[in-house]
Amino acid sequence: MLAVLLTDRRHMLAANFEVYRVAAEAALAGGDFYDVAPERFPEFYYLYPPITIVPFLPFAAVGRWSGFLVHTALEIALALVLAALIVRWIERHRPLAALDRALIAGFVVASIHSVPSLVYGQVNLRMALSVGVGLFLLERAVAADDSRLEGLAGVALGAAALLKVFPAAVGVWLLRLRAWLAVGAATATGLGGLALGAAVFGLDRTRTFFFEALLPRSDGEAFVGGLDPAAPYVTVRRPLSVFVDLEPTALSAVAAIVLLVPLAFVYAGPLETPIDRLVAAHATVLAVFVFFPSFPLYYVIAFATLLPLLYLLEDPAVRGLFLGGAGLANLAITAGTLEDVAAATPPAVGEPLLAIGTPLLTLATPMLVGCLLMLAGCMLYRCRRNGRPLE
Repeated sequence: MLAVLLTDRRHMLAANFEVYRVAAEAALAGGDFYDVAPERFPEFYYLYPPITIVPFLPFAAVGRWSGFLVHTALEIALALVLAALIVRWIERHRPLAALDRALIAGFVVASIHSVPSLVYGQVNLRMALSVGVGLFLLERAVAADDSRLEGLAGVALGAAALLKVFPAAVGVWLLRLRAWLAVGAATATGLGGLALGAAVFGLDRTRTFFFEALLPRSDGEAFVGGLDPAAPYVTVRRPLSVFVDLEPTALSAVAAIVLLVPLAFVYAGPLETPIDRLVAAHATVLAVFVFFPSFPLYYVIAFATLLPLLYLLEDPAVRGLFLGGAGLANLAITAGTLEDVAAATPPAVGEPLLAIGTPLLTLATPMLVGCLLMLAGCMLYRCRRNGRPLE
């Protein structure tokens, strides 16, 4: 995967890191860091809340490539911390062999979902770690009735939402658990971060973030008349935009209803065991991921719940849906990818491939189908759990 990225998209190496570094330089100079772009990528701008620029400020003092290497090493270290957390989560229920631990670490660091973030210099792995820490601490808090852990869980989830915004929707899981302290801590973390950013960098920067960086990113118009099959988004809005012609707000509402129904079913039963809660947490993360127009590399937020379930689920039918779904989710294919493959093959192969594959990818990508299969697995678990114990 790394070789493919470096060959086909080598011009994108360190693209996001350059955005962060140039923005950090502007921030230190007292300038508007939302209004500067790297020379190599003049269309790329900083898009996160003002306070999030602080961790990138030291990179303004070093060169582009040396800074990128340090940034990459830090992201890999954070990914390994996430892998260790996943191992610990699993080993609370069953032992793992050294090979399993190595495979988990390898998947978290070097999977098809992680490598693009490393190549581009993105920050998705630290977001995934924040989500993972939050969900892990929340489970421990519920199991031990520990208010301190519940508060820390809220802080971790609030930090993830402060960085990328969309993880805030994971808060619906906190509401289901009635984890009010976690809700308060997450809200305080998010609002506190915004307030601190306004205090440090001024209200103008915060206004710019909301009105020029955040709100224009809805991409709702891309779904009018059906999403382009070459678009990378993983979302239920893709098939919905093909079947129903709705304006963006109405399409978002329909997508929310489509996902809230299965999520409500998973939430409806008793959540008495750790596996009950892990399945429901994973259903939440999946629903959040496919509700928004998500890029495939955001799938890393599902690692913390997916990998433990692959080791801990015992029911063959439920496990089969999870294995099949997880396998499909590793296929980051769009019509654009298919066109590249067709161009590299003889016409006798490429033309039928496009003729069959493009209509299918207009409706759904393999990653979307995989996520929906796992969501169906969560529903089947709940259905079976209501009838008999699964563990």
